[in-house]
Amino acid sequence: MRKTMLYFGLMVLWMLCLVVADGEATVVVSREEIHNTVTEYVHDLLSDFGGEIEVSVRQFTDLKVEGTGAVDIVAKPTTRRASARSIPVMLEIRRGPVVIQDLLLSASVKYYDEVAVAAKTIQRGDPLELTTVVMESREVTTRLGRYIADPAELSGHRAKTRIVIGRQIDRRLVELMPAVERKDRVQIQVNVRGVRASISGRAMESGVVGDHIVVQNTASQEKMIAEIVAPGVVEVYY
Repeated sequence: MRKTMLYFGLMVLWMLCLVVADGEATVVVSREEIHNTVTEYVHDLLSDFGGEIEVSVRQFTDLKVEGTGAVDIVAKPTTRRASARSIPVMLEIRRGPVVIQDLLLSASVKYYDEVAVAAKTIQRGDPLELTTVVMESREVTTRLGRYIADPAELSGHRAKTRIVIGRQIDRRLVELMPAVERKDRVQIQVNVRGVRASISGRAMESGVVGDHIVVQNTASQEKMIAEIVAPGVVEVYY
């Protein structure tokens, strides 16, 4: 009887060992773990972006890793080409110091930031002032590098085209206010070997400070190239 009980106990212990061993034979890495690892990696990669980012990972199932022992997942860069909206990520599945599996994933990224929006309809040529814009949180994924995140950037600018109320203002819609407009009367300063003179003229083109435009001497009707040095003032060098 005693032998039978001992044998039965050993059988139960052996079966428990099998169950435990079988349970440890496959480690499951959840989709959530994968998503969190990739998201943290992308946030670190894009840490210089001033707004918010939203990351989604194209991994629809949990990851099953054969063998016993805990595993770690580490996100690494790849040699594949990345874009602002799609970032390839290599996941290394490690057990201790050993990399047992590589998994190539793609992280899709959306960007959100505070942007300048027309507070009212702005006509072409109207100066852009603080009263004409409001700041709103918008998705800027397709406008990276073009949108206005600081209304102070609009100082000294005007609308290049009509901007309707509620439209996001980006750099393609604005231009610097000209220091000289075409047909404006201008003061032409002439510098000849250190000798300066000033004559009256007319601008044949518009431009901002630093631009070179054609101007015409009012007295002689002579045309020349001059640099805009201040509003209404151009300079000719000989």
